[in-house]
Amino acid sequence: MIFCTGCGKQLHETAPACPHCGKPQHVAAPAYSVTADAGPLWAAITSLVLGILCVLAGFDDADAAWDDETIAGLAMFSIVGLVLGIVSLNISKRGKGMAIAGIVMAVLGMLLCLGESLGES
Repeated sequence: MIFCTGCGKQLHETAPACPHCGKPQHVAAPAYSVTADAGPLWAAITSLVLGILCVLAGFDDADAAWDDETIAGLAMFSIVGLVLGIVSLNISKRGKGMAIAGIVMAVLGMLLCLGESLGES
């Protein structure tokens, strides 16, 4: 039970207004706010896009082996995608699925780089 802010009489805490004087009672804001706890999605989206690019590079139909610059570029995309995915998991409550998918695909890209670099020797 709480007291009315207008007349001071006792009323139930869920009452939207006082039954005696009719004054509306202030309702406390919920503890969880979507906009306050939600973080930016840019890191998760970027991680996902870079991860997709890394995986798509594995479907290259070229018969020739990749040169060092191609492997280095794919490795950089993989590392940046992995880092942004991990950062997104730590700073944002939204986009966890995208961040996890980006991390998985970035790791696949790293494995692809490793396989291509070992395949050259």
